[in-house]
This record gives sequence, structure tokens and C-alpha cells, in this order.
Amino acid sequence: MSSDSPHDMLYALITMSPYEAEMQEDPTIVRRDHRFYSDHIVIQVENRLYKVPKHKFVDGSEVFRDMFALPADSTTVEGQTDEKPIVLESIKKDEFEPLLHVMFTPLYAPSFEERREPTMEQWISVLKLTTMWQFTKLRRVAIDKLTPLLKAADIPVRWLGLARQYDVHEWLFPAMHALARRTQPIQLEEVELLGIATAIKMAEIRESYIGCTGREGYHVPSLRPLHDFTTVIRRVFQNELKG
Repeated sequence: MSSDSPHDMLYALITMSPYEAEMQEDPTIVRRDHRFYSDHIVIQVENRLYKVPKHKFVDGSEVFRDMFALPADSTTVEGQTDEKPIVLESIKKDEFEPLLHVMFTPLYAPSFEERREPTMEQWISVLKLTTMWQFTKLRRVAIDKLTPLLKAADIPVRWLGLARQYDVHEWLFPAMHALARRTQPIQLEEVELLGIATAIKMAEIRESYIGCTGREGYHVPSLRPLHDFTTVIRRVFQNELKG
């Protein structure tokens, strides 16, 4: 005879995983599977409707989880029909669809269209929305995918802007270093993107380059991309980088 108290048995039921709970179920009772029986929600972005599994949004996003946790009357709740969708204001289709592509592309046996890797711009859209809606795991995927793409694209000003806009601290230093090493001077339109304070600091960093000099005493620009600006960058931007 088991010596487990009712309290112990109740605690075991509460703390067991969904899989363990299934193993304890009465096999004569038909129940909905916790993984593959999903409610769907209808979402409107601009003039397009999307009907997608609800659990992907609830499991992945704190924002959507909190939204669906709010009590609502069944006659007024949004997202259940095409006539009353969840409307995502200020979001564009071209931003939302890359997120859906990343969320729902199967790992095994994807179709030709599903195998298509998102472009850099699409990954930026994914980063934007996963940051906004607190999709923690998908945001990490977007950052990891974008890091080599941004580095290869040789757009350090935009890279730095994205790092600040979407709070990707790990991008700050490599973006600054790439801009310091660039042979092309900072352009006027880039000053507007960087802001005056950052532009002045980056100019100071770039001018710290001594490099090799030629016969006339001029710097050899081709050696700038090899120079290590780490010390001066960390000095000039110490407050921002220490976070």
C-alpha cells in the first residue's frame, strides 16, 4: 500500500510535466493533446488576415501571453473570427510575414518556399517585432542570424543604429570598431544618423590612428582596416559599453 498522503499526491500532479501527466491519464477518456491540438487566432495586419496557432504566440511572447490572460466575454473577444480579428496597428505585412516564416517553418521536410532563408532586411523585421513583443528565444535567433550578415554588409553606421534601437548590447563594440576601421570618412548624412555626439566621438577615435606613413608623411589608408582601435573605443564610449 502506498504511504503517499493526499497532499503529496496532489503536489506530484501539479509539478509533473505535461508528458508525465499524460502517462497518468485514464486511457479510456479521450482528451486533447497538449502539443498538437491548438486553438487558432485571426490576426489582421494592414489589409491581410492571418489565421495561426495561438500557442506559438502564448508560449513565445510575454506580451501576447498577458493579452490572452485577460478575461473577456466570448461575444466580444477578438481573434476568433475573420469579422473580429486582432488588429495589429502600425505593423506592416512585410514586417509581420518574416516573423511568421521563422515561427512556423518546419525543421523537417519543408517545402521549397519554406526553405527560403529570410533576407537581412527580413531578419531585421523579425528582430523589431520579437523585441517589441518580447519573443525572447526568437529574438536570440534573429540576433545570431543578423550578426554575420551585418558584418559582411559593411554598413557600420546602420549596424550601430540597430544595436541602439533594439538594445543589442553585443553589437555596439563591433559596429564602432568597423566604423573606425573604414577607409571612407564619416559622411554628412551619417552624422545625422549617428547624432552629433556619437559622430564627434567616432571622429576622435578615427583620428587616433597613427599608422604607417609614406615618403610625404601621409597615412597609408589601406592599413586602417588592420588597426586595433579597441583601447580608444572603450575609453571614449566607456559609459555605453560597460552596460
